[in-house]
Amino acid sequence: MKKSLATAIVITVIAISCISRNPTVEAYRNSFCSVTYLNIESFSVNLTTEKINISRNEKRMLNEGDILIYLTDEDRLGKMLILELDKNRSGILLFDFVTYDKDGKILIEKKEIKLQASYFFDLDKGIIPKKAEGVELWWHNIDDMEMYLVPWTPTKLGKYPLAKMN
Repeated sequence: MKKSLATAIVITVIAISCISRNPTVEAYRNSFCSVTYLNIESFSVNLTTEKINISRNEKRMLNEGDILIYLTDEDRLGKMLILELDKNRSGILLFDFVTYDKDGKILIEKKEIKLQASYFFDLDKGIIPKKAEGVELWWHNIDDMEMYLVPWTPTKLGKYPLAKMN
């Protein structure tokens, strides 16, 4: 009796875990994992200090599942996966990121970071800083419609070109 009850509990936990997974996010993360440090190094020549339009209109340049490559103010390369961008006008950017050291080893890796509109983020430390020191990224919202992801100089950003999945 105890054994079948334990088995039933395990099966229920596994079933709930499978149901609660978001297959879209898992597909995004699979693409994200496939972008290697060598890919990032090769792509880094395309990085700029230009802001990326994330406005609530047809000019938006980023979507969920997009990957950004960056070079921090401390000369570290990294990648960021956009999981959720301003869903239902929430003013929240949800992302995963990995920052590498100069040898290509993972320095810091975090998942499901929530960045609110008007906030800064430090990709070298993985924190929302209290001051603008060490900032690499700023979600600048001009008004309720016009918004940008701004690399805080000398940080550079670029949208990584992914092959479309069928």
